[in-house]
Amino acid sequence: MRRHLCISFILCSLAMSYAEAQTQVDYDLTTEAAVGSGDFTAYQLATNRHHVLATRPNTAYLRGAVNAEHQLAEDWKLTGAVDVVASVHADHKAYLQQCFVNLSWRNFFLEAGARELQPVLRDPLLSSGAVAKGNNAKPVPQVHVGTNGFWTVPYTKGWLQINADFGYGKLMDSDYREKQFYREGSGNIRYATGAMYHQKHLYFRTNPEKAIFITAGIEHVALFGGTGYSTETGVMEVKKKPTNLKAFWKAILPTGDKNYYENEALEDWVYGNHLGSMTIQLGWNINKDHQVQAYVDDIFEDGSGMRKGNGWDGLWGIEYKNKAEGRQYVRGAVVEYLQTTNQSGPLHWDSGDYPEPIRSQITELVTGNDNYYNHMLYGAYDHYGMAQGNALLASPIYNKDGFAEFRDNRVKAWHVGVNGEITDHLSYLVKGSYREGWGTYAIPLSEKHHSFDAMLQGIYVTGPWQFSAAYAFDKGNIYGDCNTFNIKIGYHGKIL
Repeated sequence: MRRHLCISFILCSLAMSYAEAQTQVDYDLTTEAAVGSGDFTAYQLATNRHHVLATRPNTAYLRGAVNAEHQLAEDWKLTGAVDVVASVHADHKAYLQQCFVNLSWRNFFLEAGARELQPVLRDPLLSSGAVAKGNNAKPVPQVHVGTNGFWTVPYTKGWLQINADFGYGKLMDSDYREKQFYREGSGNIRYATGAMYHQKHLYFRTNPEKAIFITAGIEHVALFGGTGYSTETGVMEVKKKPTNLKAFWKAILPTGDKNYYENEALEDWVYGNHLGSMTIQLGWNINKDHQVQAYVDDIFEDGSGMRKGNGWDGLWGIEYKNKAEGRQYVRGAVVEYLQTTNQSGPLHWDSGDYPEPIRSQITELVTGNDNYYNHMLYGAYDHYGMAQGNALLASPIYNKDGFAEFRDNRVKAWHVGVNGEITDHLSYLVKGSYREGWGTYAIPLSEKHHSFDAMLQGIYVTGPWQFSAAYAFDKGNIYGDCNTFNIKIGYHGKIL
């Protein structure tokens, strides 16, 4: 029903605006296949692509999208798209990947539907991914408002720009989460259905055309509402959370219950599951063609992370961009280091769960064990098993036993990405990551996890056609030893 309403809404909207010649309609047809050895499609081929290519090995898909744009008036524009994928040897055989309508006025928009949104600051091709609002999982349908890119604030003489977004949506993977919970041998003790989704970001940037410029801001996501199911006490407990206007309001800021100390429902200390990152980024325009930026995305799940009580945790990176015209052997490069081992320390509160003599020695308020991307009511911060944040934290979909949470979220990882053009038609993309993991504070690994994952891709474009071929491999005990060959063919056509 949701899919039919979405398609009908888009078609009606476009039909109302079709009368004039300012309408443009085009389409994209794509097919892709990945074959090889191992338990999964190699990591670098499947991640940070909105979960279009399945993680299962030896998979393929056909994809078709129709995109429309209509200039309503001088400052008004209506756009929309319907994007359908049909896969083989995948968790989802046929589904709507995107379906949205967007109304823009100058530098602002109002949008409804599911759309593949790219990270605001991180390079979608080269980076390991944003910490909070990444491009790794299937898009979440939502209604949101924001700016189209960075908007120059009036009366600042171009010195201040803002990029903002604010919206509410709903996770669509309730059936998937329930199925994983009842999977035999999974060890799952909780799952949640019908969870609502709130996201926002606000970034400030000084004039990026100057020699030195600074970007700073925050992005924040929250899961709230829905129904949580847990067998932690040995029996099934059901907790239904409200989705009224008050709940929508409380999701905006991670506020909690003032009676927490007397409240046994610990998940109500903060309403919902909150996650975000605070960014500081320094840019240097070496000249008109070459730019370098250094950045840190500080991950937080509560106040201890926002106070930087989590030590060196975060995504640290350097990005190079070549803006020169014509063929460039190096168009861009990214080097990143991700650390999530601190998590504000191993202990959280003065809990009776800790044995003596540890418990009796806790004399101050402790707010550690942030347990990144996991939550005691909503489970994993994922969508259909894929992490919605940085993909270097191995997504639950890779847990062979069906365990539906992040089993290994204390990691240290290095990541490198480089792309460029070899000829006028041929370009390349190279990515590689190495990571080590120690499990979680609650369940440390008996053996350290490690993996080296790399990919080399060549892309050939001629007219409306695009062809690409890639080879990727994994070595280690996270994804196993995987070798994958990949071929992709795309065609872009115009209807109007």
